[in-house]
Amino acid sequence: MNALGRAARASLALLPTPLHRLENFGRQIGLSNLWIKRDDLTGLEGGGNKTRKLEFLVGEAIESGADMLVTAGAIQSNHTRQTAAAAAKCGLKCALLHFGWTEDAGPLYRQTGNILLSSLMGAELYLDETPRPIEDQSPLRDFCERLKNDGHKPYLIPAGASEHRLGSLGYMACAGELVSQCDAMQLRPDYIVHCTGSGSTQAGLLAGLELLGEKIAVIGVADDHETDIKQGRVLELANQALLEANSDRQLSEKDVEIIAADQSEYGKAEEATLELIRSLASSEGLVADPVYEGKALRGLQLLLANGRIDPGDNILLMHLGGTPAVHAYANQFGPPRFIETGGSQ
Repeated sequence: MNALGRAARASLALLPTPLHRLENFGRQIGLSNLWIKRDDLTGLEGGGNKTRKLEFLVGEAIESGADMLVTAGAIQSNHTRQTAAAAAKCGLKCALLHFGWTEDAGPLYRQTGNILLSSLMGAELYLDETPRPIEDQSPLRDFCERLKNDGHKPYLIPAGASEHRLGSLGYMACAGELVSQCDAMQLRPDYIVHCTGSGSTQAGLLAGLELLGEKIAVIGVADDHETDIKQGRVLELANQALLEANSDRQLSEKDVEIIAADQSEYGKAEEATLELIRSLASSEGLVADPVYEGKALRGLQLLLANGRIDPGDNILLMHLGGTPAVHAYANQFGPPRFIETGGSQ
């Protein structure tokens, strides 16, 4: 891990993030030893996993003399919101290109949640409504060139902050943090489970655990119904990260496990996922979002049902953030119900 210490790094995250037990929710779904790593509390407004990644990318941006961070995502992207927060904290401008990767989830989809926070934090918001698959961010480079021609000094961050030579370093460092916390608690996880989207969270954890010689299985739960593209990308990013860390170790296909639990397209969720979100909230006071963390909860349920994990295993669930987006999906949960008090007229 010494190579990570030599990389330029902006101070963005409040670390270490907490790690604690989920006794009530674990009991509800049939797991007696369920733990959670709270990367929804990384420090920038709204929290989330991108903050760890952005420390390295923004560090390089500042070192290179850039005056603007440029990236892309869906309208309710957690990544774009955290990039806006990082730019504000570091005194940089920020331009966010939003793609039509998913349909609007409800009437307030473009007015609340992540997009509202990005606006409040001063980012310039751009919109390309052309329907395109989640893997397609092709207009981003031309968009960055346009900003350069307008006189800015932009630093380009790919959507999700993943497909970048530094994109996995944040979770390589997190692997060390996590192992140290578990050692202090005398906890030995059998499995780490989290949602996988753009891939560098899982890649970084796998690479970091490999460097540490820790044989903890990492299972990614897809943010949609696709796994093959994600598996190939995670493997490539993990091996790139090992090279970036000056390691001659490499991972193989058998080291990367990704499942699909909710068969919805990106940005949508099945009713069973929404029900698990309600269960977590009502049993632990914690909220998962329908796009990412709700899918991770479905993954836990499926892994247990399929016998991939056992009820007594030590399971560490990574909460990677996304709570602000819940507000944009409020209509899918139904309106809050008031109980009349029966007071005097």
